[in-house]
Amino acid sequence: MSYNLPTKLIHWSSAAVILTLLVVGIVMEDMENSPQKWEIYDLHKSFGVIALLLILLRIPVRISNPVAPLSGTPRGDVIKAKAVQGLMYVCMLVMPISGLIMSQAGGHEVALFGLELPMVFAENHDLHEVGEALHGLTAWALMFLLLAHIGAALLHHFKMKDDTLKRMLFKN
Repeated sequence: MSYNLPTKLIHWSSAAVILTLLVVGIVMEDMENSPQKWEIYDLHKSFGVIALLLILLRIPVRISNPVAPLSGTPRGDVIKAKAVQGLMYVCMLVMPISGLIMSQAGGHEVALFGLELPMVFAENHDLHEVGEALHGLTAWALMFLLLAHIGAALLHHFKMKDDTLKRMLFKN
């Protein structure tokens, strides 16, 4: 049984946005302070807002469109897959929220391609530090979980030769 089109579109859109955000986030850390760095930060924040909107859309779509595990999948594998996916959802929520906290509590606006979002958090050094730490830790956790998720999909596709990966592809 394949995933439906809305689920596939949200999955692959989220994957592209999140992977790009993770790579750009790592690159930004090592950039020298310059106008270009702040332009990249603004784009990073805009795409972070998009990532948050995608996950907020993804959760109800996922709940309303469950797909049964492949027949013959060991129960332990199903439990591990659900745990990784659940933790990925938590990270996909925490990342943009902690980024918002970090930015706003650090005295910086968050805008979606120039459209400034309301200030939810007042400038607060301690809250900024918490947001920054949470953002960094969640980034590393999400990278680890994504590697596990991608690795499992490839393992199923190439070694186990089942339809796990094919169910999320558009040619199905």
